[in-house]
Amino acid sequence: MAAKNVDRWRGRVRITDETAMILPTTLIFMGVLVLLGTTAFVMTTTEIKIGKNHKVSEQAFYGAVAGCEEARARLADGAATPVTDTNPHETLWRTYIGSVQSAVQYGFDPADSVHHRYDSLSDALVYTVIIRHSGGSAGPCYWGDVTGDGLPQRNGVAGKNIYDVTTHVSLQGSSQTVQTEIAEIAPVSVSAALYVESATAIQGCATHVLGINGCTGSDKKGIVTAQSAGSVSVSGGAQVTGSGGAVPNISYNGTDMDVEGIVGFYAEYADFRYCGVGVTHGAASIPGPGEGWGTPSAGPTLQDASSCAACIILHYDTAATYLKLSAGVHGCGMLLVDGDLEISGDFFWYGPVIVTGSVVFSGGGNRNITGALVSGGSVVCDVSGGDSNIIYCRDAVKAPTQGRPLECLSWNVGS
Repeated sequence: MAAKNVDRWRGRVRITDETAMILPTTLIFMGVLVLLGTTAFVMTTTEIKIGKNHKVSEQAFYGAVAGCEEARARLADGAATPVTDTNPHETLWRTYIGSVQSAVQYGFDPADSVHHRYDSLSDALVYTVIIRHSGGSAGPCYWGDVTGDGLPQRNGVAGKNIYDVTTHVSLQGSSQTVQTEIAEIAPVSVSAALYVESATAIQGCATHVLGINGCTGSDKKGIVTAQSAGSVSVSGGAQVTGSGGAVPNISYNGTDMDVEGIVGFYAEYADFRYCGVGVTHGAASIPGPGEGWGTPSAGPTLQDASSCAACIILHYDTAATYLKLSAGVHGCGMLLVDGDLEISGDFFWYGPVIVTGSVVFSGGGNRNITGALVSGGSVVCDVSGGDSNIIYCRDAVKAPTQGRPLECLSWNVGS
């Protein structure tokens, strides 16, 4: 009897030992599950918060970019709701875009005569924009050509004001600041009605190169060349006039213009772009002039400046070959050609024509370029045949870049 009780007791002990081994394992497993669940919950919650914060931060960033874009558009000439620079040479000039309360927060003083404020055009985005002249106490900083190479540079002498634009956005606890430097796109700088960099022949009694301004502003030279005296010949009764009174009006050893750089710079703003090797386009060619480049209004005679209401920028990349425009091509704006240009037959253009290679007027027809012609080729630029007229006009030179949103020179993102 006693032995049986011991066996039963021992059996119960064996059962208890097994249970004691399973229970901790179960508890550990449950603990792991709880830990994994808690971790997953925490991670999910954190990811949601991170995603929300990122979304808000992105919204704030793009809101700040929108503020800079509003300033860039409203500072342009001809803007529908302009921001006007009333003191272009005043270092303390400030203009704010935003509510009165937000503008005051960032330094707007309604009693200060050089402080101005405009309501934002955006209803969906709330930002505060501060516009000031670049340069600070050192004096205004300008964007313009002061070296004569035809390209704008930062300088402290002349050109268009450079503006520092700072936009602040605070959105649901997220703050973003975007800073940009902007300036009006500078018009191409020309020194004469015709600029050439190679031996040039001006021929024919009906050929006129006129540096006397056909529009408004001061006169220019008839012809400026970077070459030495004698590199330009005038014959057959051709007329070259311009500032200074000498006839023919030619200035030798002029500043060497960076014609390739000029074409590359303004090509970035082209409204029409064309590529091709040895292209010939007539007035109806599509792609090409048939797409509608504008029609100049002729002056009283072919020796008078034309006019045009709208201006474009167009660029031809000929892969170092040539472009031939024939059969009555006309347009308004800036014509940029990488390569040589041949003009055959009637041709009427309002604006600057800038060609990296040679320019040849061939065949008969009437031609009028109101603006300026710039040739940087290493081959002969032979302006001859027919009634050919190159008339300097400051208004035509400036027109293609006017009214466009300002150029962004640099930008930086803060927080």
